[in-house]
Amino acid sequence: MKFLTVLPIVSLIVGIALSLTSGFPLFLGIVLAILVTLVSVKRLGYSWRKQWEFGREGIKQTKPVLIILFLVGLLIPFLMMGGTIPAIIYYGLSVVDVQYMLSLSFLLSAGTSYLLGTSVGTLSTVGLALMGISHTAGISPAMVAGALISGAMVGERFSPISSSRLLILSTIGVQEGEGRKSSWPALLGVAITALMFLGLDLFRQGASETGMIGQYQGLLRQFFSIGLLPLVPLLVLVGSFACRVKAIPALLYGLVTAAVLVIATVPMQFAEMGRSILYGYELHTGTTLDQLVHGGGMLSILSVLVVITLAGFLNGILNKANLLAPLVEKMMGDTQNTVILAGKAVLLSLLVIMISCNQTIPILVMGPTLLPRFSRMEKGSVFLGRTMLDATLVMPVLIPWNGLAMVMSVTLGIPTLDILPYLFFSFVLPVLTIATARTFQAPGSLLPHKKAM
Repeated sequence: MKFLTVLPIVSLIVGIALSLTSGFPLFLGIVLAILVTLVSVKRLGYSWRKQWEFGREGIKQTKPVLIILFLVGLLIPFLMMGGTIPAIIYYGLSVVDVQYMLSLSFLLSAGTSYLLGTSVGTLSTVGLALMGISHTAGISPAMVAGALISGAMVGERFSPISSSRLLILSTIGVQEGEGRKSSWPALLGVAITALMFLGLDLFRQGASETGMIGQYQGLLRQFFSIGLLPLVPLLVLVGSFACRVKAIPALLYGLVTAAVLVIATVPMQFAEMGRSILYGYELHTGTTLDQLVHGGGMLSILSVLVVITLAGFLNGILNKANLLAPLVEKMMGDTQNTVILAGKAVLLSLLVIMISCNQTIPILVMGPTLLPRFSRMEKGSVFLGRTMLDATLVMPVLIPWNGLAMVMSVTLGIPTLDILPYLFFSFVLPVLTIATARTFQAPGSLLPHKKAM
């Protein structure tokens, strides 16, 4: 393998590592990788103009993520100003047992994501509400965010309408339900993750007492109009996702509804509204409620938009110059042991996820590249499908600079590195799928190679 084909990938890993360890902005590490990649790919025979076209194509692929982030940045301040999030918190404090907040967050998020088929839709509705309740109850926001994202990824893994899941099945040619019998490790992963969050609930420091919760509810009634009307934007969001509306139109419907609600019911000048949209909503009551009801704003997501745009540009060059697929093929080798094969596939998935900085490209790269290798086995496509569903699909949230992880971080208002230790499902599931890969290694399962004549 030529050194020039590996150098861009090495430079990306080094650049990101330097950014994370030295405290420099993450985009500088990606800029370093882009500069090295441009020079390396130029020496491989691609002109500057051609590389620019590759980069533009890569940015186009990140366009949906950028639009979703933009809409989320606009939506959250309007949900704050219109009293939607305060109303959700108020009613949620009356019905949710905060002593089991982490377990409930995981299970509610998993159930909602399974029904809606979208992790982003789950976190922008149920997720925001439960995050607000956790702030009020004095529970670690990072823990709750980890439980919510873990649950959202359960839905991505199992939901029959999950676009990522359907993309994996179609890419490798596995029919719906064909690999259902082999999905028991994922179900075991759900159970183990639920028990882990239950353990945290039982052993963490106790949540706020009922008196403190009552105090917060009193403050919410004092400064916001609590009722059914503020919940209309939430109902529009949930209804849109439930009707299988795609993420961007659904968020747009919710945004328009929330904006109309604010203009019609909140006595606020447009200049003040503009400041909230730009800098994030601030309540300024002089009470503890100020720390609960705040956030959002376009400036808070500007750095995230820059990182995703640069990552898309870099990925476009790497993908179009065909630097990823040969690397995957080389590293897979000629392994026949299914445990080692699954382990290599998981590690390579993680590497491609780190390089591509999104969720779709790893699926499109790993599926066609690994399918010929796995097809030499009996039920090899089912084996590959399970491995990708249990690893390639759920691991993007583990990478702080990945587009999906950044969308979730911005939506919940918690930094990706703070959430990382509590993403139990995305840690547990790839390990389980490797450990149980031996079930595919039945006698005679490896198809013999044809000898050359």
